[in-house]
Amino acid sequence: MDFYLPVLAVVLMAGLIVLTKPLHIHVTAKGHNGTARQSSHQLPTPRIGGICLISGYIAGLFVLPPAAFEIAVVLGISAIPVFLGGLGEDTGFDISPKKRLLLSFVSAGIAIALSGVWITDTGLPALSFLTFTPVAAITFTIILTGGISHAVNLIDGLNGLAMGVSLMIALGLAGLAFSVDDQAVGGIALLVTAIIAGLLVFNYPWGGIFLGDAGAYSVGHVLTWIGIILIARNPEVAPFAVLLMFFWPIMDMLFAIARRVLAGRPVDRPDRLHFHQLTMRAIELVLFGRKRRAISNPLATLVVVPLASVPIFAAQGLLYDNSLSAMVFGAFCLGYVVCYVCALMCARRFARVGHRRRA
Repeated sequence: MDFYLPVLAVVLMAGLIVLTKPLHIHVTAKGHNGTARQSSHQLPTPRIGGICLISGYIAGLFVLPPAAFEIAVVLGISAIPVFLGGLGEDTGFDISPKKRLLLSFVSAGIAIALSGVWITDTGLPALSFLTFTPVAAITFTIILTGGISHAVNLIDGLNGLAMGVSLMIALGLAGLAFSVDDQAVGGIALLVTAIIAGLLVFNYPWGGIFLGDAGAYSVGHVLTWIGIILIARNPEVAPFAVLLMFFWPIMDMLFAIARRVLAGRPVDRPDRLHFHQLTMRAIELVLFGRKRRAISNPLATLVVVPLASVPIFAAQGLLYDNSLSAMVFGAFCLGYVVCYVCALMCARRFARVGHRRRA
């Protein structure tokens, strides 16, 4: 398949947005002007990269074979609610996190209605209650897929991070699909890879344009449903091998929920304690200082993306073994906890050292 057309569509749209920045930046830079609590950036930057991705995705429909085209259309249509909700937030309409999460559930429901596909079995007897009846299975599918879509948005905090992780997930899903000779699903995964790569060159390392909520939610939705459709079409694929693709955004979201609950804060209130933010803060304190965030920001991405890619690579060798995939997922959970605690301790230690030096 030739993906020059969708990549060109992404590049042209991104270039147009960057060139016309003075005309729309007062609307399209919401949350990325350095004042938001969770912001890791200093200069106002357009956060409507999702428009670029949707342009590339639509263009890509014309180069997909018929079998892949039908699936891709379903995924595209189902993503419309969460895309529009994210775009509203990106352009200043204050679509709350709860509303965006709800829209991700709506998109998941539409995907189920259009495809007739949902998670029917986790592959583990201990989790059979999640899919015991069609109603339970559909509910579980909506919650899981909507949650992962929301989780991808949560890691959109550094230049290239959400796109880099999503690109690796797309490549990982393509690898699983081609391993079972599912050319249609593999082709869609490669299309998503191509359009993300086309936008990434504008975002990394210097952040000329951001993915935004529309882009992050939509990418998360499409990638999650690529995984579900892959399992539905190929029952031999281990569900937990596919879940390993999304390990990093899932753990980041679960940790965010846990620490906010433990601190007695609303779970939808942003903070600056995500793993990638701690990593960037440690790099700032050790090497550059906050004034050199233009350097520490992309450097932190170079640390986090390889870590997030490890479960994706591991899943390639666990394609047919669900029990082992589940055990490996659990092992990665433990490793994530250890790494997070270490990152938190290092950030606090370096902060104390920096404070004493300034004193």
